[in-house]
Formats: sequence, C-alpha cells, structure tokens
Amino acid sequence: MRRKIYKYIKGIGSPFYIYDKQSIQENTARLKKYFASCDAAMYYAVKANTSIAVLHTVMQNGFGAEVVSPGELYIARKAGFKPGSILYNNIARREEDIMYALRNNVRSFNFEALDQAEILESCARRVGKKIELFARINPGIFPETHPHLSTGAPSSKFGLERSQFDSIVKLVSRFRYAKMIGIHSHIGSQILTPTPFVRNIRTVRSWIDFFRKHDISIRAVNLGGGFGIVYHPKESPLDYRPIIRAYKGLARTHGVKIMLEPGRSVVGNAGFIVTRVISVKKRRGRPLYIIDAGMTENPRPALYQAYHHIDATTRSRCDRHRVRVAGPLCENSDEFGIYSLPELKCGDLLVIHNCGAYTRTMASNYNGRLLPSEYLFERDNLVIIRNAQNFHSLIQNEVY
Repeated sequence: MRRKIYKYIKGIGSPFYIYDKQSIQENTARLKKYFASCDAAMYYAVKANTSIAVLHTVMQNGFGAEVVSPGELYIARKAGFKPGSILYNNIARREEDIMYALRNNVRSFNFEALDQAEILESCARRVGKKIELFARINPGIFPETHPHLSTGAPSSKFGLERSQFDSIVKLVSRFRYAKMIGIHSHIGSQILTPTPFVRNIRTVRSWIDFFRKHDISIRAVNLGGGFGIVYHPKESPLDYRPIIRAYKGLARTHGVKIMLEPGRSVVGNAGFIVTRVISVKKRRGRPLYIIDAGMTENPRPALYQAYHHIDATTRSRCDRHRVRVAGPLCENSDEFGIYSLPELKCGDLLVIHNCGAYTRTMASNYNGRLLPSEYLFERDNLVIIRNAQNFHSLIQNEVY
C-alpha cells in the first residue's frame, strides 16, 4: 500500500478493504500495452472482484467484462458494461441463466460440454436471436500452479476433450441460431512462468486447423487469463515477453482475433485489508497475534495455503521477530502464517497486501461475521464504496 494512504485509515473501524484506483489504472494500461502488438481484446474476469467502483474503473480503462453467472452479469450491467462488451463463460448453465443473458442482449457464450451447446442453440432459437459460441477445450496442461487453480490439467472438470472434436463438428454444423466462431482455452490461474502459456498456443494452432478443415470458421481465440502476480517476496514476476510473442504469432499465422480475460493481474495488487490486533498470546515461545480479519474476509490462505504479505502501519524502529498471525474464527485453518513483525499490542493496525482479487468475492458470513466496509483511494481521497453489513442483513431473507 502507498504510505500516503496510512494517514487516512486510523479512525476507521476495522477490518475493511481499500482499493487503490491508481494501481488499477496502471495495471490495465500495462496489460493493454503488453498485448497491443497482437491487438488483443481485453475482458476483465468479474469473478476476481465484483465491487461496482472497481468494475467501473476497469470499464473506463477500455476493458470489457467476462461473467460466469446471471449475478455477475447483473453487477457488470450496473457498473456500466454494455452487452456487446460482455462474454458469458461458465462450465454449465441452466435454461433460466441463458434466457436472462439473452434478455440482456448478451451474444457471446462459451460451451464446455455438448449438452451445453445444445441448450444454447435451443434458447437462442426460442427467442429468435443469433449468438456466437466458443468451444472451451481442455488442453491437458498442468500449468505449475496450485492444483485447485489448474483448470487446464487433464483431470480438471473444465472444457471439452480432444476426442470430442468430431462430435462438436457434427453438432454445431446443424445449429441455426448459435454459431461457433471461436475456441476458448483458459489453462489456470496465478501462473508465474510463461512456459504453459506458450505450450498452449502450440496446441491451439492444431485445434484451429482441425475445425477449419471441417468447415467451421474460427475467427477468434479466447486464451483466458491466468497471469500471476507476486504474493511472496521470494517470487519473481511473470515474464510476459514469450507469451506476447506466442500470441502475436498465433494472430499472424492463423488470422484470428486474440481475446484475453485477466482478473487477478488487474486488481490483485491494488487491494488491501486493514486489520487490528485484538489479542496477543504465545505458542511454544513464539508471539501469536490474533487479528480482527480472518478467513471470512480473505479465505485464500485457508483454501490454497496462499501467502499474503502483512505489514505494520507504524515505522517502528523496534527489532522484528518471527511471529504467527491468525484470524479470530473458530477454525484451525484461520491462519495467515509466520511473519517478521515488530512487537505489537492490542489495537495496533496491520495491512494485508494483495487482497484485490478473490477476497471480497469469496468472503462469507461464517461465524455470523458481517461483511466489512470498502474504500477507494483516489486523488488523495479515501471514499467509501460499500458500507459494512448490519446484523439485520444476516436474516433479512429468512422467513420466521
């Protein structure tokens, strides 16, 4: 977090999220610059962070939106994204999900199973609207990330298999309203080496050749996102150069439009959780700090054993010690890890870094916890963009 933000946060009740608008703008500009040489169309993966203020910032910087549910579509429309700039991708949908999207004039969908292609054609025919389809294909690549984030691995539930290509051709060739115009291949998330991205392009080339040989005109290739960010000080940033060369080469040799769906790389490092120490104890001689943010505000450490750097907000000259930091929930998995921090006392503020992606969207009310407030830092102003939940909201949809 930029140090100048610290002076604004002392009087705010914790925990809460902060997003740095300038960082989001810098991230979007950097990605657009990286992939300008292959004229890539950018669609922000809404699942990473669904804040209206965050979405609006991303949209203002020239991105479309990639949604995976009617709820995300609703939020994206509220944030100002136009239907023509929205992709609706998901592993499986119900009829009512598709009909909601069609009523909102969404025209671009992926399909990850033959039955999903059929239901898309059926719904489009029912309302008399033409739509465009992307076949999501599993490339069988394990991209050196956490197993839960490896959507391109052979055992992953995502995508169609190569053995189904003939069936895909036979099926989509008889469609009248849903036209297959592209291939979708998203290999995973939080990838910090370019090798899997480059390997995937070699495979995608053969897929394009196959479908074109069978009279299906592939005009676009959606290569997803997956670009990792640095969470741990020992990690090295992703080298985009081989990826850019591979994507540019594909666009040139096969004449396809490249589409990308970055999420984490847009907002991950732009978000922070501010939290307070609420209890101090020791375990086996090591200080253990209990803070008022936990797995309900950031479930990534519990789900993926993910590391999030934690800093004290004061410029303490005290010696630093190896300490444990844990959340307040009634779960052993509610731990952030071991950190080097100065001696702290109850009430001291800490900042958890890289909390812009997959934190507020995966947050929960477990243990009766209230979802925290959120703030946007813009031009030396800290603006509230979501009020904290109140107790009534925990039961407002109950019938009793």
